Amino acid sequence: MCLQLLLCRTFEHSPYYLQPLHPQARLLFIMPLLLIVFTLLLYLHIPASSAATDTLLAGQAFGVNDKLISKNGRYALGFFQTSSKSTGNTNNWYLGIWFNTVPKFTYAWVANRDKPIKNTTSLELAISQDGNLVILNRSTKSIIWTAQANIKRNSTTVVLSSDGNLILGSSSNSSEVLWQSYDHPTDTFFPGAKLGLDKVTGLNRRLVSWKNLADPATGVYCYELDPSGFDQLLLARLDSSTPYWYSGAWNGKYFALVQEMAQSVNWISNFVNTDHEKYYTYSLLHEKVVTRHVIDVSGQVKVFVWFEGSKDWQMVFAQPRTPCEVYAVCGPFTICSDNELLECNCMKGFTITSPKDWEVEDRTGGCSRNTPLDCISNKSKTHTTDKFYPVSCVMLPQNATKVEAAKVESECIQFCLNNCSCTAYSFSNDGCSIWNNDCST
Repeated sequence: MCLQLLLCRTFEHSPYYLQPLHPQARLLFIMPLLLIVFTLLLYLHIPASSAATDTLLAGQAFGVNDKLISKNGRYALGFFQTSSKSTGNTNNWYLGIWFNTVPKFTYAWVANRDKPIKNTTSLELAISQDGNLVILNRSTKSIIWTAQANIKRNSTTVVLSSDGNLILGSSSNSSEVLWQSYDHPTDTFFPGAKLGLDKVTGLNRRLVSWKNLADPATGVYCYELDPSGFDQLLLARLDSSTPYWYSGAWNGKYFALVQEMAQSVNWISNFVNTDHEKYYTYSLLHEKVVTRHVIDVSGQVKVFVWFEGSKDWQMVFAQPRTPCEVYAVCGPFTICSDNELLECNCMKGFTITSPKDWEVEDRTGGCSRNTPLDCISNKSKTHTTDKFYPVSCVMLPQNATKVEAAKVESECIQFCLNNCSCTAYSFSNDGCSIWNNDCST
């Protein structure tokens, strides 16, 4: 069944149809797909460890070749490097936690995600004189990154726990937590961690995707407890106030719209709401099961399991279920096709804005026009030759402007033509709707 018809503005003499389609457009008919073949060269360098311990003490040196290993061996903390020939980003170093028992290097937490380190010659992780955890440049004595813990003592230690939590605690009282990585997650949700709000401090623990496959910098998608107060989880773009996925309300055992949680044999879910905290957490039923719960660069939340003898992670859960349900996943002026793998293509008359970014799955730039609209390029003209290209069977963008004055389609068309920023319109029983600029949010 055809969903909607979107008519998009094009220049009459243009060699192509210029159509600013909503990036979440879901095609229900067979069409040729642009096959983008690329090779992603992602190098991850994991230095050899000089000592196997889970604890860092004040005064100890921890350089680029050192790492902490949790007592159960599952997690490791150290410096790692990412580089990608497709983006030109090379020699970016980060402090992070990864799955130590998994042969395929897989990150789980990054301390300095938005502040990559370029020079490792004098790099050191240390406990500072005021008791904080810091990354230092020894030669300049400058601080590259700090945990920014509110500490009133200088007697502290750092421990990488068996559940993957990096804890800065009191040297005299091992149960006193002064700072922990669980309170500052990146894109991975650890078993035992909390996704939600500390009502006393205002801390909101949420996951935010990587920028792309090779860059752990803050991306565009977040996974969090509903800030409006409903007992549910949601997914949204950081630049949009409208979520594109809800878990449904917590019913005491699982979230209403996530039936997979009720059927899971690998973990137990729990939702906590007290005067001090409100959060969702989960625990594993089997200690030896290695799972990865992550919001990836495509905006989907996925759960992977690593089976013994495997060569790669096996995905067992994904929400939303299809990639095109993620709003603006392909960027502006694109078509997203509903397949198991994400298929993004530019509309006719448009080309990929940044092919290098697409190669590492950062499609936020979408596609750009090959030929300017007549209305924009010839503003002195009293009559525009711009026309509209119909695109059927699509899901319409969310950011529509209703035009109540347009009672018939011809009036809707003229209203859009009279506005140079208008790029598309739709007319149905609901009346006239128009979209301005790139239709991407």
